Amino acid sequence: MKISVVIPTWNRRALIGAAVDSALAQAGPGLEVEVLVIDDGSTDDTVAWLAQRYAGRPLRVLRNARTKGPAGARNTGFLAAQGDLVALLDSDDVYLPGHLSAAAAAFAAHPPLGVLFGRAQYECEGRPVDYMGPNFERKLARAPLSFEDDGLLVFGADYFSHLLDHGCYFNLSTVVMRRDAALELMCEELRIAEDYEFWVRLARSRTFGCLEVAQIRYCLHGGNVSFESALQAAENAPMLLRAYRHMLAYPGLAAADVARIHRNMAEVLFDWGYRCRQHRRWLEAAGRHLQSLRHGRRGANLLALVKLPLFALLPAKGPKQI
Repeated sequence: MKISVVIPTWNRRALIGAAVDSALAQAGPGLEVEVLVIDDGSTDDTVAWLAQRYAGRPLRVLRNARTKGPAGARNTGFLAAQGDLVALLDSDDVYLPGHLSAAAAAFAAHPPLGVLFGRAQYECEGRPVDYMGPNFERKLARAPLSFEDDGLLVFGADYFSHLLDHGCYFNLSTVVMRRDAALELMCEELRIAEDYEFWVRLARSRTFGCLEVAQIRYCLHGGNVSFESALQAAENAPMLLRAYRHMLAYPGLAAADVARIHRNMAEVLFDWGYRCRQHRRWLEAAGRHLQSLRHGRRGANLLALVKLPLFALLPAKGPKQI
Protein backbone atom coordinates (compact mmCIF):
# COMPACT_ATOMS: atom_id res chain seq x y z
CA MET A 1 0.00 0.00 0.00
CA LYS A 2 1.17 3.53 -0.79
CA ILE A 3 0.38 6.58 1.35
CA SER A 4 0.90 10.18 0.26
CA VAL A 5 1.66 12.60 3.11
CA VAL A 6 0.65 16.19 2.32
CA ILE A 7 2.55 18.90 4.22
CA PRO A 8 1.70 22.54 3.44
CA THR A 9 4.28 25.06 4.58
CA TRP A 10 5.07 28.74 4.64
CA ASN A 11 8.34 30.00 6.16
CA ARG A 12 8.79 26.97 8.43
CA ARG A 13 12.32 25.98 7.42
CA ALA A 14 13.38 25.71 11.06
CA LEU A 15 10.55 23.28 11.90
CA ILE A 16 9.63 21.31 8.80
CA GLY A 17 12.58 18.90 8.88
CA ALA A 18 11.24 17.10 11.94
CA ALA A 19 7.83 16.72 10.27
CA VAL A 20 9.30 15.34 7.04
CA ASP A 21 11.63 12.96 8.90
CA SER A 22 8.75 11.58 10.95
CA ALA A 23 6.74 10.94 7.77
CA LEU A 24 9.56 9.24 5.86
CA ALA A 25 10.29 7.05 8.90
CA GLN A 26 6.79 5.52 8.62
CA ALA A 27 7.72 3.44 5.57
CA GLY A 28 8.22 -0.28 6.11
CA PRO A 29 7.41 -3.72 4.71
CA GLY A 30 4.29 -3.44 2.57
CA LEU A 31 4.00 0.31 3.18
CA GLU A 32 5.38 2.86 0.71
CA VAL A 33 5.38 6.53 1.74
CA GLU A 34 5.72 9.58 -0.47
CA VAL A 35 5.92 13.07 1.03
CA LEU A 36 4.48 16.07 -0.81
CA VAL A 37 5.55 19.44 0.59
CA ILE A 38 3.47 22.29 -0.80
CA ASP A 39 5.28 25.58 -0.43
CA ASP A 40 2.86 28.49 -0.31
CA GLY A 41 5.29 31.27 -1.16
CA SER A 42 7.99 30.92 1.51
CA THR A 43 10.75 33.53 1.59
CA ASP A 44 13.14 31.70 3.92
CA ASP A 45 14.74 29.35 1.32
CA THR A 46 12.58 26.43 2.45
CA VAL A 47 12.42 24.99 -1.08
CA ALA A 48 16.18 25.02 -1.69
CA TRP A 49 16.87 23.59 1.75
CA LEU A 50 14.42 20.72 1.25
CA ALA A 51 15.82 19.92 -2.20
CA GLN A 52 19.32 19.64 -0.78
CA ARG A 53 18.51 17.76 2.41
CA TYR A 54 16.16 15.19 0.88
CA ALA A 55 17.80 14.63 -2.50
CA GLY A 56 17.10 11.08 -3.62
CA ARG A 57 14.35 10.54 -1.04
CA PRO A 58 10.64 10.02 -1.89
CA LEU A 59 9.82 13.71 -1.42
CA ARG A 60 8.37 16.15 -3.91
CA VAL A 61 8.19 19.90 -3.37
CA LEU A 62 5.33 21.64 -5.15
CA ARG A 63 5.19 25.42 -5.30
CA ASN A 64 1.95 27.33 -5.56
CA ALA A 65 2.15 30.11 -8.12
CA ARG A 66 0.44 32.38 -5.61
CA THR A 67 -0.29 32.27 -1.93
CA LYS A 68 -3.49 30.22 -1.72
CA GLY A 69 -3.75 29.63 2.03
CA PRO A 70 -3.97 26.28 3.83
CA ALA A 71 -6.91 24.89 1.84
CA GLY A 72 -5.36 25.75 -1.52
CA ALA A 73 -1.99 24.35 -0.51
CA ARG A 74 -3.52 21.07 0.66
CA ASN A 75 -5.62 20.82 -2.50
CA THR A 76 -2.45 21.09 -4.58
CA GLY A 77 -1.13 18.10 -2.65
CA PHE A 78 -4.38 16.15 -2.92
CA LEU A 79 -4.42 16.51 -6.70
CA ALA A 80 -0.78 15.42 -7.02
CA ALA A 81 -0.98 12.51 -4.56
CA GLN A 82 -0.32 9.06 -6.01
CA GLY A 83 -1.06 7.00 -2.90
CA ASP A 84 -4.02 4.78 -2.17
CA LEU A 85 -4.40 6.81 1.04
CA VAL A 86 -3.69 10.49 1.71
CA ALA A 87 -2.42 11.62 5.11
CA LEU A 88 -2.22 15.16 6.43
CA LEU A 89 0.60 16.66 8.45
CA ASP A 90 1.23 20.28 9.40
CA SER A 91 4.83 21.42 9.10
CA ASP A 92 5.22 21.96 12.86
CA ASP A 93 3.76 18.58 13.91
CA VAL A 94 5.42 15.15 14.08
CA TYR A 95 4.05 11.66 13.46
CA LEU A 96 4.55 9.15 16.26
CA PRO A 97 6.07 5.80 15.21
CA GLY A 98 3.61 3.39 13.63
CA HIS A 99 0.95 5.97 12.82
CA LEU A 100 0.65 5.25 9.09
CA SER A 101 0.97 1.47 9.45
CA ALA A 102 -1.89 1.51 12.00
CA ALA A 103 -3.97 3.61 9.63
CA ALA A 104 -3.21 1.33 6.67
CA ALA A 105 -4.22 -1.73 8.71
CA ALA A 106 -7.50 -0.08 9.72
CA PHE A 107 -8.43 0.76 6.12
CA ALA A 108 -7.49 -2.73 4.94
CA ALA A 109 -9.60 -4.39 7.64
CA HIS A 110 -12.62 -2.11 7.14
CA PRO A 111 -13.29 -1.29 3.46
CA PRO A 112 -16.25 1.07 4.23
CA LEU A 113 -13.94 3.33 6.26
CA GLY A 114 -13.33 6.62 4.43
CA VAL A 115 -11.71 9.01 6.91
CA LEU A 116 -9.65 8.19 9.98
CA PHE A 117 -8.36 10.40 12.78
CA GLY A 118 -6.77 9.79 16.18
CA ARG A 119 -5.61 11.19 19.45
CA ALA A 120 -2.76 13.72 19.69
CA GLN A 121 0.03 14.03 22.25
CA TYR A 122 0.43 17.70 23.18
CA GLU A 123 3.73 19.12 24.40
CA CYS A 124 5.10 22.51 25.40
CA GLU A 125 8.89 22.91 25.61
CA GLY A 126 9.24 19.13 25.62
CA ARG A 127 6.81 18.57 28.51
CA PRO A 128 3.42 16.86 28.10
CA VAL A 129 0.47 19.24 28.59
CA ASP A 130 -3.26 18.55 28.80
CA TYR A 131 -4.15 21.00 26.05
CA MET A 132 -7.08 19.63 24.01
CA GLY A 133 -7.38 16.22 25.68
CA PRO A 134 -10.44 16.80 27.90
CA ASN A 135 -12.35 18.47 25.06
CA PHE A 136 -11.48 15.62 22.70
CA GLU A 137 -12.49 12.90 25.15
CA ARG A 138 -15.77 14.57 26.09
CA LYS A 139 -16.88 14.96 22.48
CA LEU A 140 -15.56 11.60 21.32
CA ALA A 141 -17.63 9.91 24.05
CA ARG A 142 -20.77 11.43 22.47
CA ALA A 143 -20.00 10.26 18.92
CA PRO A 144 -22.46 7.74 17.41
CA LEU A 145 -20.42 4.54 17.67
CA SER A 146 -21.16 1.83 15.11
CA PHE A 147 -18.63 -0.68 16.40
CA GLU A 148 -15.24 -1.00 18.10
CA ASP A 149 -12.49 -3.28 16.88
CA ASP A 150 -8.98 -3.65 18.38
CA GLY A 151 -8.21 0.00 19.16
CA LEU A 152 -10.40 1.36 16.35
CA LEU A 153 -13.72 3.16 16.77
CA VAL A 154 -15.99 3.30 13.73
CA PHE A 155 -18.89 5.75 13.71
CA GLY A 156 -22.36 5.56 12.26
CA ALA A 157 -24.18 7.69 9.70
CA ASP A 158 -25.16 10.25 12.35
CA TYR A 159 -21.54 11.39 12.61
CA PHE A 160 -22.44 14.26 10.25
CA SER A 161 -24.93 15.64 12.77
CA HIS A 162 -22.45 14.95 15.57
CA LEU A 163 -19.87 17.20 13.88
CA LEU A 164 -22.47 19.94 13.50
CA ASP A 165 -23.24 19.66 17.22
CA HIS A 166 -19.67 19.48 18.50
CA GLY A 167 -17.43 21.17 15.94
CA CYS A 168 -14.01 19.93 14.87
CA TYR A 169 -12.36 18.47 17.95
CA PHE A 170 -9.68 16.26 16.38
CA ASN A 171 -6.28 17.36 15.15
CA LEU A 172 -5.93 17.66 11.37
CA SER A 173 -2.44 16.10 11.41
CA THR A 174 -3.91 12.81 12.66
CA VAL A 175 -6.16 12.44 9.61
CA VAL A 176 -5.67 9.76 6.95
CA MET A 177 -8.29 9.29 4.21
CA ARG A 178 -8.89 7.37 1.04
CA ARG A 179 -7.69 9.19 -2.05
CA ASP A 180 -11.22 9.60 -3.45
CA ALA A 181 -12.19 11.47 -0.28
CA ALA A 182 -9.20 13.81 -0.61
CA LEU A 183 -10.23 14.56 -4.19
CA GLU A 184 -13.43 16.16 -2.87
CA LEU A 185 -11.03 19.07 -2.10
CA MET A 186 -11.18 21.73 0.58
CA CYS A 187 -13.01 25.03 0.02
CA GLU A 188 -10.33 27.57 -0.93
CA GLU A 189 -12.58 30.51 -0.05
CA LEU A 190 -12.08 29.63 3.61
CA ARG A 191 -8.88 30.64 5.39
CA ILE A 192 -10.30 29.60 8.78
CA ALA A 193 -12.43 26.49 9.46
CA GLU A 194 -11.58 25.08 6.03
CA ASP A 195 -10.82 21.74 7.65
CA TYR A 196 -14.05 21.73 9.69
CA GLU A 197 -16.19 22.38 6.61
CA PHE A 198 -14.30 19.64 4.76
CA TRP A 199 -14.89 17.03 7.48
CA VAL A 200 -18.57 17.97 7.77
CA ARG A 201 -19.00 17.68 3.99
CA LEU A 202 -17.19 14.34 3.84
CA ALA A 203 -19.21 12.98 6.78
CA ARG A 204 -22.35 13.13 4.62
CA SER A 205 -21.04 10.34 2.40
CA ARG A 206 -18.04 8.76 4.14
CA THR A 207 -17.63 6.60 7.23
CA PHE A 208 -15.36 8.11 9.90
CA GLY A 209 -13.22 6.25 12.40
CA CYS A 210 -10.81 6.97 15.24
CA LEU A 211 -7.60 5.24 16.30
CA GLU A 212 -7.58 5.17 20.08
CA VAL A 213 -3.79 5.44 20.52
CA ALA A 214 -2.05 8.84 20.11
CA GLN A 215 -0.84 9.29 16.52
CA ILE A 216 1.07 12.60 16.49
CA ARG A 217 3.08 14.92 18.68
CA TYR A 218 1.76 18.48 18.60
CA CYS A 219 4.20 21.08 19.93
CA LEU A 220 2.61 24.21 21.33
CA HIS A 221 4.26 27.52 20.41
CA GLY A 222 3.30 31.12 19.73
CA GLY A 223 2.32 30.42 16.14
CA ASN A 224 -0.45 27.98 17.06
CA VAL A 225 -1.53 29.16 20.52
CA SER A 226 -2.46 32.65 19.30
CA PHE A 227 -5.66 31.28 17.73
CA GLU A 228 -7.04 30.92 21.24
CA SER A 229 -6.84 34.63 22.06
CA ALA A 230 -10.10 36.55 22.38
CA LEU A 231 -9.14 39.08 19.71
CA GLN A 232 -8.14 36.40 17.24
CA ALA A 233 -11.36 34.46 17.88
CA ALA A 234 -13.42 37.57 17.06
CA GLU A 235 -11.43 38.14 13.87
CA ASN A 236 -12.12 34.54 12.82
CA ALA A 237 -15.89 34.85 13.24
CA PRO A 238 -16.66 36.10 9.68
CA MET A 239 -14.84 33.15 8.11
CA LEU A 240 -16.52 30.66 10.44
CA LEU A 241 -19.89 32.12 9.48
CA ARG A 242 -18.96 31.72 5.82
CA ALA A 243 -18.18 28.04 6.50
CA TYR A 244 -21.64 27.60 8.01
CA ARG A 245 -23.24 29.28 4.99
CA HIS A 246 -21.48 26.73 2.79
CA MET A 247 -22.99 23.98 4.94
CA LEU A 248 -26.47 25.46 4.61
CA ALA A 249 -26.10 25.11 0.84
CA TYR A 250 -25.56 21.33 1.00
CA PRO A 251 -28.39 19.65 -0.94
CA GLY A 252 -30.95 17.53 0.86
CA LEU A 253 -30.24 18.69 4.43
CA ALA A 254 -32.62 17.39 7.06
CA ALA A 255 -34.57 20.06 8.92
CA ALA A 256 -32.86 19.12 12.18
CA ASP A 257 -29.42 19.68 10.61
CA VAL A 258 -30.48 23.03 9.17
CA ALA A 259 -31.56 23.99 12.69
CA ARG A 260 -28.17 22.86 14.05
CA ILE A 261 -26.31 25.09 11.59
CA HIS A 262 -28.50 28.11 12.40
CA ARG A 263 -27.93 27.49 16.10
CA ASN A 264 -24.17 27.45 15.53
CA MET A 265 -24.35 30.71 13.59
CA ALA A 266 -26.34 32.25 16.42
CA GLU A 267 -23.62 31.18 18.88
CA VAL A 268 -20.83 32.69 16.77
CA LEU A 269 -22.68 35.99 16.33
CA PHE A 270 -23.65 36.14 20.00
CA ASP A 271 -20.03 35.66 21.03
CA TRP A 272 -18.95 38.29 18.49
CA GLY A 273 -21.45 40.74 19.96
CA TYR A 274 -20.19 40.00 23.48
CA ARG A 275 -16.59 40.71 22.44
CA CYS A 276 -17.68 43.97 20.79
CA ARG A 277 -19.35 44.93 24.06
CA GLN A 278 -16.12 44.22 25.95
CA HIS A 279 -14.36 46.69 23.67
CA ARG A 280 -17.22 49.23 24.11
CA ARG A 281 -18.20 49.09 20.45
CA TRP A 282 -21.87 49.47 21.31
CA LEU A 283 -23.43 49.89 17.85
CA GLU A 284 -21.48 46.96 16.44
CA ALA A 285 -22.43 44.85 19.45
CA ALA A 286 -26.10 45.66 18.90
CA GLY A 287 -25.80 44.74 15.22
CA ARG A 288 -24.20 41.38 16.00
CA HIS A 289 -26.85 40.51 18.57
CA LEU A 290 -29.60 41.40 16.08
CA GLN A 291 -27.94 39.14 13.50
CA SER A 292 -27.64 36.38 16.07
CA LEU A 293 -31.32 36.80 16.94
CA ARG A 294 -32.30 35.94 13.36
CA HIS A 295 -30.60 32.55 13.74
CA GLY A 296 -31.55 31.66 17.32
CA ARG A 297 -30.80 32.35 21.00
CA ARG A 298 -33.80 34.66 21.15
CA GLY A 299 -33.93 35.14 24.91
CA ALA A 300 -30.18 35.63 25.37
CA ASN A 301 -29.96 38.12 22.52
CA LEU A 302 -32.98 40.15 23.65
CA LEU A 303 -31.51 40.35 27.15
CA ALA A 304 -28.13 41.42 25.76
CA LEU A 305 -29.77 44.15 23.68
CA VAL A 306 -31.67 45.45 26.71
CA LYS A 307 -28.47 45.54 28.77
CA LEU A 308 -26.35 47.33 26.16
CA PRO A 309 -27.49 50.89 27.04
CA LEU A 310 -26.86 50.15 30.71
CA PHE A 311 -23.33 48.94 30.03
CA ALA A 312 -22.71 52.03 27.89
CA LEU A 313 -23.45 54.27 30.89
CA LEU A 314 -20.86 52.53 33.06
CA PRO A 315 -17.36 54.01 33.14
CA ALA A 316 -14.70 52.16 31.22
CA LYS A 317 -12.54 49.91 33.35
CA GLY A 318 -8.94 51.03 33.62
CA PRO A 319 -5.93 48.72 33.66
CA LYS A 320 -5.63 46.48 36.67
CA GLN A 321 -3.37 47.78 39.43
CA ILE A 322 -0.57 45.49 40.52
